[in-house]
Amino acid sequence: MTMACMLGGWVETIGPTDVCVVPPEFPTPFYNLGSWMYSENAAINVLIDSAPSCNTITFIPISTGDEEGSLGGVVSGTVASSITPLNGLFNVTINGFPACNVGITQTYSNFNNTYGVYTIPSQENVTAA
Repeated sequence: MTMACMLGGWVETIGPTDVCVVPPEFPTPFYNLGSWMYSENAAINVLIDSAPSCNTITFIPISTGDEEGSLGGVVSGTVASSITPLNGLFNVTINGFPACNVGITQTYSNFNNTYGVYTIPSQENVTAA
């Protein structure tokens, strides 16, 4: 069984960190975090714990954690940019798109810069099989 994601929890990018340039131009790795509370394109007609649920077209337009890299990411050239899902559960769909789930759904951070995965559950009592 796997947890379904809904608005309200945090998304943590685990794996390769977002390498940004900090003055005076030294590349430095930063962790990139995003919150479901700020996501867009959530399925407002499919509720989990009374909150809209997330599928692969749901994205987080702003992230946090790499603001110190004020000169931008080495690959993306951005700071605090979007987090978008790369994949989801193809046997569980929400509004016709694969559902996002904890531990399996991979993400792109800062315009296809680094891969991550949703690791912090946004709710505790709903599971999808």
